[in-house]
Amino acid sequence: MAVAIAGLIGVLVGALLVTIIFNLRIRYEEQKEKQRRLLEHKVKEIETLVLLNQKISEILQKRVMLMDEYVSFDAFDDCYITIDDFAYLQSFAAQNSFYLPNFFLEEFFKKIGTRRVILSPEEIVKIGGYTYKGGRIIMENFLDQLVEMVNERKNQMKNMTSEPLTYFSKTI
Repeated sequence: MAVAIAGLIGVLVGALLVTIIFNLRIRYEEQKEKQRRLLEHKVKEIETLVLLNQKISEILQKRVMLMDEYVSFDAFDDCYITIDDFAYLQSFAAQNSFYLPNFFLEEFFKKIGTRRVILSPEEIVKIGGYTYKGGRIIMENFLDQLVEMVNERKNQMKNMTSEPLTYFSKTI
C-alpha cells in the first residue's frame, strides 16, 4: 500500500513538473514569436522609410536634368515636382500608412502644398509638373528627418535583440 501511494505521489509530482515546464516553454515561444514580429515590423518600417527617402532624393536630383524646362522665376531653393512624382508620393504614403508616421507626412504635404506656385493649366501641361517656392528646403529637411527616423528605428532594433543585425549593413 505504501508503495502504491509513493508511486501515485511520484506520478502526480511528475505530471505537475511536466505541466509547469510545458507552460514555461509555451510562454518562451510566445515571447520569441512576439519579438520576431516586432523586429519584422521595424524592418518593414525602415524599408518603407528608405524607399521614401530614395524617391524624394530622385525628385531633388531631377533639377539638374530638367533645368531647361523649369519656369523662368525658379530660384535655387524652389523645387519642381512632376505630376507623376507627386501622385506617386501621395499614393506611396497612403499605401504604406501603417509603416509611416502619418502626422509627419501630413505636415510635409501641408507645408509643400502651401508653397505651390499657381500656374496656368497650359504652363503645367508644358512643364509637366508643379513648382514650389522654397520647396527644396522643405524636401531636404524632410530627407534629414527620414534619415533620423531610420537611425532611430535601427537603434530600437539593436536594443530589442542581442544578436547582430546584418540586414542593415549598408547606410542610406
